[in-house]
Amino acid sequence: MKKILIAAGIVGTAAAGVFFYMRNRNKTAKAMHKFADAAGDVHDGVRRYFRRAHKEARRDMEDAIA
Repeated sequence: MKKILIAAGIVGTAAAGVFFYMRNRNKTAKAMHKFADAAGDVHDGVRRYFRRAHKEARRDMEDAIA
């Protein structure tokens, strides 16, 4: 009887561990997706900024030459 209770406790603990692992894994995946989306937004913003800066620099250089 004592061995059955110990085995049931071990199985229950393992099941709880798997449950919490799976639950946290989904949260981690969602957080990584949010982080990737934010990084993509920042990348787009930086790219737009540098394109605009490049156009302004080229325009200023053309105005200085003309």
